[in-house]
Amino acid sequence: MKLLLFIFILVFSSGIKSDELLISSKINAVLPEGMYVQSIKESQVENLFIVDIGDLQPIYASKNGEFFFYGELYAVNGNMLQNTTKDEINLKRKSILDETLSENDFISFKSENEKHSVTIFTDVDCGYCRKFHNEIEDFNDLGITVNYVAFPRSGLDSISYNKIVTAWCSKDPKNILTKMKQGIDVELSMCQDHPVKTHFLLGQKIGITGTPAIIKSNGELLPGYLPPEELLTRLNSI
Repeated sequence: MKLLLFIFILVFSSGIKSDELLISSKINAVLPEGMYVQSIKESQVENLFIVDIGDLQPIYASKNGEFFFYGELYAVNGNMLQNTTKDEINLKRKSILDETLSENDFISFKSENEKHSVTIFTDVDCGYCRKFHNEIEDFNDLGITVNYVAFPRSGLDSISYNKIVTAWCSKDPKNILTKMKQGIDVELSMCQDHPVKTHFLLGQKIGITGTPAIIKSNGELLPGYLPPEELLTRLNSI
């Protein structure tokens, strides 16, 4: 009995692998130069596969690889619609963040009664980033820990970049970042081992186009400023 089960699993796995190889060869043949199939897995729909081509959003391909579409796939749950593509994007965004960032990357404002933790891509010269930071104690009081990641919107050759590098290079990053967000002039000081460039490129990779950009623990992106109570409500919905 165990032998038969083993043979069935082996044959079934081989079938899936051959499907993936077929899909991969078909899709790679039509992708732009520099893009290629990175992974393939089965979707919730029979004979429809989720194909990762390096973009944040996947494509969906038929079992023989001769048909595919780039768009959103919805599941019908009773009288509700579930955007399964958004779920896939969130999972990938979370995976990329977890693989790239560590505690040492953040400038963190921790809640003493932590219920939620968010990653926020921020810019010291962004008006709504400053508004958010002015309320940092309110977020913390609600149990929200804020982990800042740098995203100078003006790019890597800008004054904003030099400013935010100064914060990450400082011996007292929280204090310097707060002063900058209050509009206080701080003497610029650069160092070699800061993560700001890595943060900026990471933000571009996961779809950040503006600041503040709030990332929930499940990888969902909440673009723009949210008041403390509203953010708590959104976090409680995970």
